Amino acid sequence: MKPTITKWTAAACAVVSTTALAHESVFKPESHAPAGVMVDHTHAKGEVMTGYRYLRTSYSDVYSGSDKVAAADLAAAGYSMMATGMTMEMVMLDIMYAPSDNLTLMLMPMYMSMDMDMAMTSMSSMDSAHGMSEMGAMSSMDDMSSMDHSDMGDHDMHHHGSHGTSGWGDTNVSAMYNWTNNPAHQFITTLGVNMPTGKVDLKNADGTFVHYGMQLGSGTWDLTPSVTYTGMAGHLNWGVQGRAIIRLEDENDSGYALGDKYAATAWGAVRLLDWMSLSARLEWSDQDAISGHYNGPHNHSSPADIQANYGGEFLDAGIGVNTVVTGGQFAGVRLGVEWITRIEEDYNGYQLGLDDGVSVSLSYAF
Repeated sequence: MKPTITKWTAAACAVVSTTALAHESVFKPESHAPAGVMVDHTHAKGEVMTGYRYLRTSYSDVYSGSDKVAAADLAAAGYSMMATGMTMEMVMLDIMYAPSDNLTLMLMPMYMSMDMDMAMTSMSSMDSAHGMSEMGAMSSMDDMSSMDHSDMGDHDMHHHGSHGTSGWGDTNVSAMYNWTNNPAHQFITTLGVNMPTGKVDLKNADGTFVHYGMQLGSGTWDLTPSVTYTGMAGHLNWGVQGRAIIRLEDENDSGYALGDKYAATAWGAVRLLDWMSLSARLEWSDQDAISGHYNGPHNHSSPADIQANYGGEFLDAGIGVNTVVTGGQFAGVRLGVEWITRIEEDYNGYQLGLDDGVSVSLSYAF
């Protein structure tokens, strides 16, 4: 884990714990959605919420559509480089304020970190002449053939490398409106905007752009609407949500735009103890490929250097645990953890596939 990520985690925990004072008589762990779901609840007039979210996802194996492919397939398709694995971490701060019982405003800055291991799709012709076989690694998320080896980290001089990017991502501002005053059935609409605060001009050591997926933001102003319904009865809670990311510009300062994304999720939760609930969730998503093209020097030797190798249609499944402190000095502090994995996929072109991810949510409202 990056040192900056660790510092953010420690700071967030300190802020939440030191501000915790009881403000409700009854706390229900299942009243909040699983940790991987956002904008699922509003707050009472005058209430402020401070929250911390952490997401870690890991990727391996390369796919074409729904099928895994090998290094030899990428080499045959004309790619010389590929990724053998990738991890991505995101730290987000939730800052919410409710000017009325129905309206809640949210600010969410984000810090991102991505690390990737690379390999060539086949041995060099010189190695082949000595009887070496083709390498059996997976897909490419970056082209390292033109990078200075001194900047690649731990590597085999000819065949392996690792590198990463990190920094501030895009910042979301949203307004959530709750159309009901019934805690048993809530209907919330959200209108948000992603501000392009993440860099989209990161470059390799030789001055070429890193591949599209390693940039820190979209570089465009993006609309983020959503509609959420939640219900509650006894120890049970359920919910459905539809959301989208709609690019409001045709290209960013680097010459391209990420594809629009649409998603829908449904979950159910049951309270097992006064302070703990378990949840299960399904999520469908569909994202378009990248449009436009880098407007400066860039590589074309790996799948992630090609705009058509982004997006697709996916189905993910998750299980989670929500907890809440029900009494004492820290009453109302909430901690949620959710694990999610991909169960169906249809990737556009060639892409490194998602293995699984873990979401953590820590929050307190006062």
